[in-house]
Amino acid sequence: MHAYDFTIVAPQSKGSLAKLAEELGREKINIEGLCAVEQNGTSMFHLLTTDKAATTQAITKVGYKVARETEVIVERVENHPGALGMVTRRLADAGINLTTVYLATDTRLVLGCENLSALESAWKNVAAVASR
Repeated sequence: MHAYDFTIVAPQSKGSLAKLAEELGREKINIEGLCAVEQNGTSMFHLLTTDKAATTQAITKVGYKVARETEVIVERVENHPGALGMVTRRLADAGINLTTVYLATDTRLVLGCENLSALESAWKNVAAVASR
């Protein structure tokens, strides 16, 4: 599945995530994945959705800044020790330099890199080996 990872800069304050999540809900935008961390007094969100235009509009509407927007692939992975290591090693061995990686809902792995088509090709090989 293709999706979009938005790196969002927001004020570090009570309710900053709630404000964004409520707006996404009002606009019927499903949150496929999310990571939020505080960095030097600022909140940094990685938000995963499938609707690029509507998400960008919702982020702007609440007054937050999109620092980066990246098209990514989202793939199901096994949930057991070593699964991430196996997948990322095979991708690295195929020459893929990942720039974005995190888990999304339903044990799905979010993967981004400079060359998305190369990543998709490498993923097909990883998935074929993993399913044996």
